[in-house]
Amino acid sequence: MNWRTLSTLLLLILLGIFALQNTAVLTVSFLFWSFKISQALLIALCGMTGLLIGLLFNVTLKVRRRHKS
Repeated sequence: MNWRTLSTLLLLILLGIFALQNTAVLTVSFLFWSFKISQALLIALCGMTGLLIGLLFNVTLKVRRRHKS
């Protein structure tokens, strides 16, 4: 395993532990919507969103590098 995979795995484990320790129900308001959601689920969704954005950014950089060479 390289250091990036290991550090990503470590961060995901820490995020999971953090989410499991915060299980209160929150009311989330966004524009005209308001809904109740578990804080753990909200933390997990935000983490997954950040992971997907990071992966898309990484893929975009790799595609640009290939087209330049």
